[in-house]
Amino acid sequence: MALYDAKIERFSKRAEQLEKNIKRETEERKRLLSEITKLRYLQLCDKLNCDGEELVTVLAKEHDQIQKMKDRGMTDKDIDNLGRSDNNGEYVDQIKFYSEEDDDENENA
Repeated sequence: MALYDAKIERFSKRAEQLEKNIKRETEERKRLLSEITKLRYLQLCDKLNCDGEELVTVLAKEHDQIQKMKDRGMTDKDIDNLGRSDNNGEYVDQIKFYSEEDDDENENA
């Protein structure tokens, strides 16, 4: 009987220790996830050059604009392609403020 009692006690202590470890690791995981969330927020603020209420406004306007485009019949692919460049790295249908001749002269100079 003493053999079983010793094993039971040892396993119980080990289980308690594992429970403490799980709790500690879970708290650390929550802390890290919270930090990741904060960093993603700051990254988005930097990218859009705004923060707080201004960020909410910017995102809401962008969402509304996308919805208006969809209401006019544009697909997600059409919207994604807006502002994309062609294979040469130039923007498609970009307004030029100079003639093609000026461009050729600059290349030959």
